Amino acid sequence: MGKDAIPKNWPPTVPYLTHPSFAPHVTKTQLEALRICSPDLTASIPANFPRGPCSLVRIIPIGDPSHPAHGQAGLFAARHLEPGTLIVPYYGIVHSSLPPHNLGHEKSDYDLWLNREINVAVDAEKAGNEARFVNDYRGVRERPNAEFKLCWDARSGQQCMAVFVLPSGKNAPTKAKAGAGAGGIAKGAEILVSYGKGFWSKRMEENEALAE
Repeated sequence: MGKDAIPKNWPPTVPYLTHPSFAPHVTKTQLEALRICSPDLTASIPANFPRGPCSLVRIIPIGDPSHPAHGQAGLFAARHLEPGTLIVPYYGIVHSSLPPHNLGHEKSDYDLWLNREINVAVDAEKAGNEARFVNDYRGVRERPNAEFKLCWDARSGQQCMAVFVLPSGKNAPTKAKAGAGAGGIAKGAEILVSYGKGFWSKRMEENEALAE
């Protein structure tokens, strides 16, 4: 893969994915379940959505000392993004969440549920795309301006996690570092989601265990 096919500021030690990568242990039954377009999947990735580096976003190092991810990187809007817009799919290693296959993933900060019913998750720690750089809103904004959403990928005919701009009304203006109001995400603003209470509860438990 040439340099032009990898986003600027992409870490050289992490393989860049243009589609999900499946762990060898993922079963035929799990694969078949992922290829079912459930009526619950109200969002989708259209067949003409391009693969490779996404023109809607930029990976930018965080230089602000007050930012929780200072010294790392975040994902920023390269143009104004309208409410409800598909930003970028979330690619990584699709794996079983059951023991022993969950070992090596349970402490990852990049591991998301893909389909709880069939115990399948996707982890972008060791391989992924731009979506792995989406940070949590806490300490940056009063609330998120984007969300992770399970959707149907019309290009590959399977379920996929992706990042979407929050709909109008859910992305309210904030007093500081807003970057955008209810009208989507402004050009140059950081794309921020909520990692969820489960993520932070687990991290708190790990920190307490280390302190003992």
